[in-house]
Amino acid sequence: MKYQSLILISSCTRILAWVVMAIGVLSSIYLGIIATTLPTSIGFLLGGLLVTAIFILMLLATAKFIHLFVDMQKDLSEIAGALKREPKD
Repeated sequence: MKYQSLILISSCTRILAWVVMAIGVLSSIYLGIIATTLPTSIGFLLGGLLVTAIFILMLLATAKFIHLFVDMQKDLSEIAGALKREPKD
């Protein structure tokens, strides 16, 4: 396959998104537990979960974006090959 390294980077980015999710959720819960007051606890919990969700979405979008370009290149090369095979009138 032509762009194997890009597919590997896309897969690693997707795995990194899941790792960020696990660490982000656990650290948000931990910060929510150790906060001194209830509003601070809720703020840390919701803020941490929101930031974690944004990072996860960015990482997953990056992985899909890389995969999209690889798929586009593959489709375009198939179209170019089909156009070369067609007889001209």
